[in-house]
Amino acid sequence: MVDLDRLFNPLSVAVVGASNDVRKTGHRYITNLAKGSYSGELYPVNPGESEILGLTSYQRVTDIPGDVDLAIVTVPARIVPKVISDCSRKGVRFAVVHTAGFAELGVEGAGLQEQMIEQAQSGGTRIIGPNCMGIYSTQAGINTVAPVPATQEDAGTVAFVGQSGWATENVLGIGYERGLRFGKVVSIGNQSDLTVEDLLEYFGNDDNTSVIGIYIEGMKRGREFLRIAREVSRKKAVVVWKAGRSEYGVRAAMSHTGSIAGDSIAADAALMQSGVVLARDLEHLIDLMVGFTSPVLPAGNRLGLLVEAGGGSVAGSDSAAALGFDLCTLSTETQQELIGILSGVIPPFAPPRNPVDIVWGPSVNRSSFFLRCSRVIVKEVDALLVVNYREYDDEFAVGLAKLRDEVNKTILIVPGHSFENRKGMELMTRHGVPSFTIPERALGTLQSMLRLSRYRSDY
Repeated sequence: MVDLDRLFNPLSVAVVGASNDVRKTGHRYITNLAKGSYSGELYPVNPGESEILGLTSYQRVTDIPGDVDLAIVTVPARIVPKVISDCSRKGVRFAVVHTAGFAELGVEGAGLQEQMIEQAQSGGTRIIGPNCMGIYSTQAGINTVAPVPATQEDAGTVAFVGQSGWATENVLGIGYERGLRFGKVVSIGNQSDLTVEDLLEYFGNDDNTSVIGIYIEGMKRGREFLRIAREVSRKKAVVVWKAGRSEYGVRAAMSHTGSIAGDSIAADAALMQSGVVLARDLEHLIDLMVGFTSPVLPAGNRLGLLVEAGGGSVAGSDSAAALGFDLCTLSTETQQELIGILSGVIPPFAPPRNPVDIVWGPSVNRSSFFLRCSRVIVKEVDALLVVNYREYDDEFAVGLAKLRDEVNKTILIVPGHSFENRKGMELMTRHGVPSFTIPERALGTLQSMLRLSRYRSDY
């Protein structure tokens, strides 16, 4: 396994191509590091500048007086091999090459990429990229990917590897809004040296990572990926969006990152046999990552529905049936217990067999009311989906999380008006109670959680 600790927690960073020119990428990178949460040594490298943001600017990487763990390279492609040669001689451990113009452009670019790798190998420098957005690490306070916080306060246990800058930016941005909290994120671009296989193996052995998301267009070492995925998926969810599935997508992948996409049907089958959870698109990928923030997977397909909306009850029931869940009728004893809670508190209601449609919840003590109902229902099912209109607060989120841990069962939640309750949805997910906009998306995710649970039980 490649030791990537210094990639995600570098004690020193050089920005090659740093600039005082606000129009240049090098200015954005050095500014993010200098004015952000990074606290290590920071070295701008630009032969045309003597000082950048109050920091001494060096002519070359080899002129830097101290050790360098990570170099971020944002210079024209033709200069990159020379810069990497300097990195190798300096003993730089890792270089993130943001620059595009390599294998994704054809034969000439591939030759330039090969020169870069030869220079890196001469001194042991490992490369992320080229043609990538770089890394996000809350441990180090580094973020070259997307405008979301990268502080210790925002640290989480979700890791992500993306071969597309667009996918990586959106997973970070949308995922953060949904309640995902990331620890380590990498945009890997062309995978000229370090590949998705290296990152998957590292994240699989990282104690601070619990969920791994991946966007990939092509694999460099497919058999090795499957071997690693089989091992990792037994203890952590590995969610993969494999793009380049159509003739047009294959063509786009080749020009985007120089990747050759294989047969999608065969790839899907092999990935699923290795315990990988497959995503269809960006929204599905994020839904799945949200779902697996739950520390508990369902042990079976018995589903309980606690709903504060008749339409939500019908939609949830239809979706549950289509996905193979058992809306088992609650026992007479449990129904009587629910009637005792509901009587005199809500309008006239149908027998609470499952789904349990409470019509309209009370206007006061709503948290305790829904928690009491949830506690009764969850005794007889493997997973519970709650659909209600209340504003989600810490009391409710903590209460559901405690109930989940007490009974060791999955609990998901859908707000009646998701458009009004985005902050509440974020809060719930951060407490390990995955939240979704509609019942169908919640139950589709639950189905994938059940598949992984069954996969693990076979080992």
